[in-house]
Amino acid sequence: MSKVLVLHTLAPLSTTSDRDPGEFDLQAAAHGVAQALPDAVVAGIRGDIREILNLLEAHRPDVVFNACEAPLGRTDREAHAAALFEWLGIRFTGSGSETLAVCRRKDVTNAVLAAHGVPVPRTGVFPCIVKPADEDGSAGINAASICEDELAVGRAKALLPGPAIVQEFLPGREFAVAVWGARGPDHISIGETRFCNGLRLITYAAKWDLDSADFANSPLDYHTPLDRPLREAIENAARGAWRAVRARGYLRVDIRLDDAGNPFVLDVNPNPELGPGVGICRAVQEAGWTWERFVRLQVESA
Repeated sequence: MSKVLVLHTLAPLSTTSDRDPGEFDLQAAAHGVAQALPDAVVAGIRGDIREILNLLEAHRPDVVFNACEAPLGRTDREAHAAALFEWLGIRFTGSGSETLAVCRRKDVTNAVLAAHGVPVPRTGVFPCIVKPADEDGSAGINAASICEDELAVGRAKALLPGPAIVQEFLPGREFAVAVWGARGPDHISIGETRFCNGLRLITYAAKWDLDSADFANSPLDYHTPLDRPLREAIENAARGAWRAVRARGYLRVDIRLDDAGNPFVLDVNPNPELGPGVGICRAVQEAGWTWERFVRLQVESA
C-alpha cells in the first residue's frame, strides 16, 4: 500500500480581491479524500514552499494527493505545487503543472481547444458574455456580465481588475461534465444546470453564496433526460477538451448548447471541487461509483 500525503491549502488570512477567503479552504475536501485512504496523512498549508518541503521531508510519501488550489490565496499560483512535485520526482494526483497553468487562462485554453478542433463560443457577436480571463470559480461573473452591445461590454470590462475574455453568450442548456480515468477520459458524468426565475448563467453567487437567490435558482440535475445523439456530442466535446489540455486523473468541463443544440466548451477546470457531496464527489457517485473507488483509482494511477 502506498504512503499517501493528502496535501491541501488552507483559507488565506486575507485576499486582495472580492472573493471569499473560505472558497480556498480545502480542509473538508482533504479529509473527505482521507476517509477513503485510512492510512493517509492529511496536512494543510498556507502555501509557503518551505511548508511543503518540510512536510515532504517529514512524511516521505509515495504519492501526494494534490488538493492545493490557491497557495497564499493566490489563484495564479495554482500550478506551483504540481510543478514542485514534478521537479522533485514525487508522484501526485490530478493534472500536471502545464495543464493547470494553461487552464488558468481562459483565452489560452480557448486557443488550445480550437486548435484541437474542440468547439468554443465565437467572438465578435452579440449577445456576449464578459468574464475574467485569469480567474476561476465564476469570479467576476454576475447578471451584468451578459452584454447586448459595445457600451455594455465596456462597462462590464471596467468592473474587472484584470484582462477579460468576451465570447458569444449561448442561449441553450448548460451542463457540468465530470471526466475521470486511470490514463484517459474513460468515465463521464453529466449534470445539467437548471436555470430558474430569469437567471441565465452561473454567477459567483450561484456557486459560492448558498443563501443567495442565484444559488437557489441554479440547481444541478444529474437525472435530466438526454437523447443519445446529444449525450454523445457532449461526451465527445468533453473528451476532446481532456485530450487538448492533456489532463490527467479528473477534470470538469462546462458545456453549453447553441440555439441549434450544438455543444460548445465554456470552461475547463482541471482542479475542480473535491468536497463531500459536491463537485467531482457528487458526479462520480451519481455515475454509480463509490468515493472510495474513485480516490483509490487516483492514487493508483498517479
